[in-house]
Amino acid sequence: MRIVIKIGHALFRDDSLDLEKIRGTADVILKLHEAGHRVIVIVGGGGPSRNYINAARSLGADLATCDEIGIMVTRLNALLLSIALGDAASRNIIGSFEDLEKKLDIAQDKILVGGGFSPAQSTDAVAALVAERIKADLLIKTTDVNGVYEEDPEKNPNAKLLKEVSIGKLVEILSKGESKPGEYRLLDRVSISILERSKIPIVIINGSDPLNILRVVSGEEIGTRVAYSA
Repeated sequence: MRIVIKIGHALFRDDSLDLEKIRGTADVILKLHEAGHRVIVIVGGGGPSRNYINAARSLGADLATCDEIGIMVTRLNALLLSIALGDAASRNIIGSFEDLEKKLDIAQDKILVGGGFSPAQSTDAVAALVAERIKADLLIKTTDVNGVYEEDPEKNPNAKLLKEVSIGKLVEILSKGESKPGEYRLLDRVSISILERSKIPIVIINGSDPLNILRVVSGEEIGTRVAYSA
């Protein structure tokens, strides 16, 4: 299978780096690689990105500068994960589509790891575009909750988890959230439009337990799957 994994808040949640969880996530990705799957990992900024962006805003930075800061953090997180993956991963972090094209040609036996590409573009959108480019069989987005809820589970502990959600419902849920740099907690509108046009199979899961990634690939019904109209 061709698998794109988007790693974000579940792994890089706050200032303290959970090395055990980083190693656990790397081990799961290595297992997929060793099983013969083609794996590309896109890493978000998570909590550290929000912290830097909030600090920049307080110091007077504009949104474009905040985007640049966010991209820097995603690439630092991506490098950290690539180190945990060892020799199986390309240490040269993907930072653009030009990088992706080159590495698809010359590093076919390596796990490719990337961060943000361009300002005003979330790493969710990057992951969706990469999945579209390689005609991925599966896009897995990890977050710090169990999937997509009808309401924000942090605000309503009784919010209902959706095992399947349509694109339309996803847009409706998204419209209640933020879309500023560092605040892409679910999916942003650009990533949704890419998913909709390409019908990329995507499952949104809780990445706090890295084994959930393996469970999805094995076909276990966890998290939330996005459904497309015919």
